[in-house]
Amino acid sequence: MAKKITPQSLWENVIAMAIEKKIFQETSINHWLKPLVATKYMDGILVLETANNFAPQILNTRYKKKLNEIAKEIDENFLNMKFVVAGEEQEQNAKEIPLVQNIENATKKQVKKMFFSHPVNPQYTFAEFVETSENQLAAASALGISNNPGATQRYNPLFIYGRAGVGKTHILQAMANEIMRNKPQLKTLLLSGDEFYRSFSAHISKSIYDDFENVFRQADVILFDNIHELSGKKEAQLELYKIFNKSHQQKKQMAFTANCSPEQLSGFQDRIITRLQWGLTVKLDTQNQETRAAILTNMAQKSKIKLSIEEINYIVDNCSENIHELQGIVANIAVSASINKTPITSEAVRDALKNRNLEPVKGYYAPKTIIEAVCSYYKIDVQDVKSKSRVAHIAWGRQVSVYFLKKYTPLPLQAIGAELGGKNHSTILHSFNEVKNKINSDERISKEIKEISNILARS
Repeated sequence: MAKKITPQSLWENVIAMAIEKKIFQETSINHWLKPLVATKYMDGILVLETANNFAPQILNTRYKKKLNEIAKEIDENFLNMKFVVAGEEQEQNAKEIPLVQNIENATKKQVKKMFFSHPVNPQYTFAEFVETSENQLAAASALGISNNPGATQRYNPLFIYGRAGVGKTHILQAMANEIMRNKPQLKTLLLSGDEFYRSFSAHISKSIYDDFENVFRQADVILFDNIHELSGKKEAQLELYKIFNKSHQQKKQMAFTANCSPEQLSGFQDRIITRLQWGLTVKLDTQNQETRAAILTNMAQKSKIKLSIEEINYIVDNCSENIHELQGIVANIAVSASINKTPITSEAVRDALKNRNLEPVKGYYAPKTIIEAVCSYYKIDVQDVKSKSRVAHIAWGRQVSVYFLKKYTPLPLQAIGAELGGKNHSTILHSFNEVKNKINSDERISKEIKEISNILARS
């Protein structure tokens, strides 16, 4: 019989493996990771407590992805990590609930909670969403639908798209919170594309598909975050197609978010793209400086940080539209001021930005956007990149396109090849490694890649 994995043993093994593989710097491990206390490991969720109010933001931004990968290597049942401040009660409200539970034997309170496979943050509400001219339509549409889900088929499904860090997940979770508050009798299912795929695969392999299907059958509202994560996953898309048809026929409200509009989704069946366009499609953006300044001001006030208008303008002028990046900057400023016991000045703000590179987030752009940005930078034609031409500068532009497509989209190698004229699996992998190696060995190439990253971050 396998030995039960405790929270402490799992976390200790994660730390040990991170040290052994030299994944993080020693100072980072000592300062941010070793002080964490593992308090709970249930249903694949490892809860870690910290005494630092700013630590969860930094841990989520800088360390969580790699820590999750390590933990998955140690325990195949691991799903996610939660970083919480010691003494706060929000951990209990925000923990992940397994996708499938025994619905018939559950209490009303349990039924209300169990339909959230993805953690719902109680702070993600419409009241906390900073509304501006750029995002007003998306926020107003989502709020209106939440007040009466499924009432108008013209708005079913609601499809919200935009680059990472513009507030899509905030709006989707605000819908969940709003429905729970005003329509507690409705069963609302919130999950991401990756969670859908992993849960579907797990239940198929265990021959308990009925349990999986039953959750969607009993849900009244389905909120689907990051639909683009299902790119190239044909069996999961077929299942989504069936669920969509049944849910729409029964007038169950559905809402989706993605990093691009439905017609730009790559690696998706046409019939799914068509259905995602049946309802209301809204773009969410934060390109306007006024929008980012308003969001940053709101973040600073919540963190009890006083920033002057000059400092706010400096920050929004020197970082991308990604809200998560703004959050990271605010956290950095706060931690720096707290550790050094110094006032927050314009110089401190500049120091916080000094070592930050503007880079797009994985899954951030549509393939078309990436290819066009690379071609524009190298002054080559998109059709040439997709051709079989072996002219040196065209071939290099093709390889750089592969690098960005692999690093910043969820596309598998075969789908990346299809985007570039049908290149095979081995060619794509070789191209990616070629660019990656040159970045590390050639300063000029490294500079070019950073410049293209900045173009994407501003596009």
